[in-house]
Amino acid sequence: MNGSIIRRQLRSNLLSGRMAIIIVLSAGMIAVQWWTTHRASFVLYDHEPTFLADVMLFSQFGSGAGLYLFLMPFLAALLGGSLVAEERYWKRAPFVISRCDRPIFLRSSLCAGFLLGGIGGLMPLALNMLIMGIINPHMNFIEGTEWDETGLYLNRYVLVSSKSWAYPLYERSQWLCVAVICLLVFVISGLFATLAISSSLFIRRRHMELLVPFTLSLLWWLFTTSGKGGRDQWTHIIFLNFSPATVDELRAQNYVGIALSIILLLLATSIPLLIKGRQDVS
Repeated sequence: MNGSIIRRQLRSNLLSGRMAIIIVLSAGMIAVQWWTTHRASFVLYDHEPTFLADVMLFSQFGSGAGLYLFLMPFLAALLGGSLVAEERYWKRAPFVISRCDRPIFLRSSLCAGFLLGGIGGLMPLALNMLIMGIINPHMNFIEGTEWDETGLYLNRYVLVSSKSWAYPLYERSQWLCVAVICLLVFVISGLFATLAISSSLFIRRRHMELLVPFTLSLLWWLFTTSGKGGRDQWTHIIFLNFSPATVDELRAQNYVGIALSIILLLLATSIPLLIKGRQDVS
């Protein structure tokens, strides 16, 4: 990999209009999350103060989380998925490749794209936590049990359900839970961006590569939700929306979904690169 290429691509995209668009969209999602949490028809029970109560993914209430998870592949691709396509569009690619081999250029772009995609996908969640942490600088633990031993529903506020796959992390350490969720979002978003980069090798129309991760993630979501056996837990739209309860039989399927999503994204990124490499050799 070429460090100068990576630094140039990181700097130019982090200071670009694409980052401004992501920040504006992030602010909109945060506003939707807050409005639908506090202005909805249901009434929230009193609870210990914690800024996570108004943070997407960590709160069961509000519509911002669903909107965020559907748009996450697009946000990742918007910031990090057009590196090779933009170099080609502005006719800089031949000059860059003249100073280093094409494989080095592609690996450098994939590395920068992964980092940029992770930042783009994580930005709404990070801004949400930052803003709510300033407004409500508290982080008290909230018990996640929703039913008693007899199966009766407890009239209490629950942040992360005890039936959630992430509750053991949340119960052990709230900061550990936050770190793991942010890392998952970053990695999956970064892989969405690399998928956009690899697909751009075969797409000549500008900006169309941005739609590839969003379209494939939507098709995967439709596939997983069309059957039985816990397949609906295999998409990031479900397993990253971790705060609601799930039945014990399906909880392990969330871990399957995490591993499967990472593996499939790696394969989907690698296959176009291998095909393009063979075409260049022949």
